[in-house]
Amino acid sequence: MYENKETSIRGLIITILLIILVICLLIWIFPTKKDIKNINGSNNEPLLSQIFVNNLNILQNAGKAYYYTATVPKNIGDSTSATVERLVSQKIMLAPKDKKGNLCDQKNSYVKLTKATKDTYELKSSLTCGDESDYIVTTLTCKDFKSGCKTTTTTKKTSTKTNTNTNTNTNTNTTTNKPTTTTTTTTKPTTTTYTQPVTYTYRYLFTCTNTSSSYTSWSSWSKNYVASSSKREVETKVEYERTYKKVGTTEEPVYIERTVTETVEKTDKYFEKPANAKSCQALPNYNGYIYTVYECVTEETVTRTVKELSGYRTVDKYDWVEEAVTYYRYRDLSTSTTSYQFWTTNYNDSNGKNCSLTASEKVAK
Repeated sequence: MYENKETSIRGLIITILLIILVICLLIWIFPTKKDIKNINGSNNEPLLSQIFVNNLNILQNAGKAYYYTATVPKNIGDSTSATVERLVSQKIMLAPKDKKGNLCDQKNSYVKLTKATKDTYELKSSLTCGDESDYIVTTLTCKDFKSGCKTTTTTKKTSTKTNTNTNTNTNTNTTTNKPTTTTTTTTKPTTTTYTQPVTYTYRYLFTCTNTSSSYTSWSSWSKNYVASSSKREVETKVEYERTYKKVGTTEEPVYIERTVTETVEKTDKYFEKPANAKSCQALPNYNGYIYTVYECVTEETVTRTVKELSGYRTVDKYDWVEEAVTYYRYRDLSTSTTSYQFWTTNYNDSNGKNCSLTASEKVAK
């Protein structure tokens, strides 16, 4: 009986350990979401950072293709440049985009060719994409251009050969003859190296303008009237407001004041009769007094101001009135103009826009 119980406990422990082992294996085999996110982030970062390098290499190759047929500087230290905007417009390259999918700065990105020595050129490729900006420099030679950059000169060589013969004859009469000198000049045939005739063409610089229009922000609401026009858009709204205003007129009396002096009688009670009393009447046992109280009539002079009606006047009548009030707001049409330039060998090529011929020059094909 005890052996069966020990066997059951041992089997239960072994089962629990196997379950724990299987769970650990599953966790190790299948990554969590956090692991997947870390894997994806670590794999994408090198790819995103490589986009700018690839764009810079593409710009360098586009610069080589552009200057293969374009005119190159003639003097050491001279240079010429072309923006990415021009390379894109001439279909030499596609507009580059940064790692976020936004277009790179086509006006401030460029290729620049500078003549460094007699037979070498430096090609600088500069690219600006968002917050990334860098450049690379490579060396080009005459073979990298369609027309080349060397000229061949014709040289002539002349050689001179001198032969000197000295003959001395001695006879019995001791007579000596002077030496004789013979000079022979030989001219080699002239070797002429012919260069291929240089053909020229003209290229033209066009200056173009690009006009764009947009509306400004709306102004604040105001009661002041605003008229609309072709360059101004106006909106209105009506609100009801309570206003204290004139509603008509009314007739109002006009009074004047004057002073009046008159004698009036006054009745009062006294314990003794006043000297100016006109008449008095004794009131015995008045309110329980032991003294006699007299009710006397006296006279006194008083001055007072009285108002008298002098006529009527017309006055404005005001009251609170609820009425509709119109409010106005507006926005104006703003126009901005930008300009750019490009070179072309076609005199009639104005790029289909508002362009004018600015300059021209004669260049070798």
